[in-house]
Amino acid sequence: MYVRHLGLQDFRSWPRADLDLAPGRTVFVGPNGFGKTNLVESLWYSSTLGSHRVASDAPLIRAGAERAVVSTIVVNDGRELAVDLEITAGRANKARLNRSPVRTAREVLGVLRAVLFAPEDLALVRGDPGERRRYLDELATTRRPRVGGVRADYDKVLRQRAALLKTAGPARHRGDRSVLDTLDVWDGHLAAHGAQLIAARSSRDFACCMRAVSIACCSHDAASAC
Repeated sequence: MYVRHLGLQDFRSWPRADLDLAPGRTVFVGPNGFGKTNLVESLWYSSTLGSHRVASDAPLIRAGAERAVVSTIVVNDGRELAVDLEITAGRANKARLNRSPVRTAREVLGVLRAVLFAPEDLALVRGDPGERRRYLDELATTRRPRVGGVRADYDKVLRQRAALLKTAGPARHRGDRSVLDTLDVWDGHLAAHGAQLIAARSSRDFACCMRAVSIACCSHDAASAC
């Protein structure tokens, strides 16, 4: 599998970019601030629908633009698949597969499978356990795209449960305890989605993670020796 073409429109610092790529190693060379990391970030976004640098999509849109577009043509066993992602701040992102719209952007997960190691990943060692869980969740999503839907459902339930608890305090002071009547329901949903995420963080995923890190380290050592 490799990316044959990468196209960007108003993504980060790039008003427009069109790159034709080939199988094998590709090295982006340029001065600081040129936008090399932004190219890598766009490929990672096409693979995972997320950034390894920021939690929201808004910073991915170039200043002054209304939307950003990331387009890739992926070759897998001689078959080409085109993925187009339209990123719009504050609205649901749109996706096309082979130029045809799909119902949700998650449907393109798995077309491009990638492994990324970036300076931010040092938080896997130095940071709190949440960073390690996030990394394993991203790895599980790459291997089994349906996990992406589970993660989205878990995050949605977590936000709704937190909002319920936030409003419960003032309501209880007013003597209204009915606001907590649905807490058990949200707890049940949270437990169900959380169990699926825990199962996805299996020993097989961990072994795959270690193998990927080993390959990345070997590639880094080879590049450093050049």
